[in-house]
Amino acid sequence: MNGTLLAVGFDLDYTLWDHGGFAESFFGSIAWELGGRLGCSGRRVEQVLRDTLARLTVGHPRIFDEALLRMGVEDPVLVAELVERYHRHRPPMRPYPGALDALRDLRGRGYRTFLVTDGLSDTQRYKVEALGLMPWFDERVFTGDFPRILQKPSPFPFLLACRRLGVAPRQCAYVGDNPLCDFEGPMRLGMRTIGVPTGPFAGRPVPPGHSPERRVTGLGELGGVL
Repeated sequence: MNGTLLAVGFDLDYTLWDHGGFAESFFGSIAWELGGRLGCSGRRVEQVLRDTLARLTVGHPRIFDEALLRMGVEDPVLVAELVERYHRHRPPMRPYPGALDALRDLRGRGYRTFLVTDGLSDTQRYKVEALGLMPWFDERVFTGDFPRILQKPSPFPFLLACRRLGVAPRQCAYVGDNPLCDFEGPMRLGMRTIGVPTGPFAGRPVPPGHSPERRVTGLGELGGVL
């Protein structure tokens, strides 16, 4: 990548921290209570939730629906309760090793930094604060503030970040883990894309047109490809 690069953006979940730990922490916190309500062991509830997560990946809209169905329960009211409690879950969190160092390095080299993340905005803002990442971004775009059609993979949130920073998309790179939503929008704008293999999509086949321009094995390698 050449010297016209002015800003580097990031996805949040599975790019800067292990979002799977968030989900598993929630599963552990509710398993025994939910087991009592469903008439089965907390151990079974937690295992079914974990298995469903592994099959569908975090962020799938029907994780709780599918998990309950596997336990013989179809209850939209209970699903809505679990979704609400999931978004209110507040466990301890840590960034991936090297994530803060990578952000410090980029800022030290004069790059602007920005965040574009999907998900319920209040939950995503909490994560950024709890992970200690808020001060390391010049701009933050929480797509949950917008209608679904304007969330990833739409180019809209990426273009919004560029406009707030006063830079052109071609002067930016975006780092993410999910080929289904992290790279299409930036590429349509002419933004450079970098993939990290730290999420549930690592090692999975990538649909045509969704591969990032570059790949790194970890955030510590970003300096070598910018």
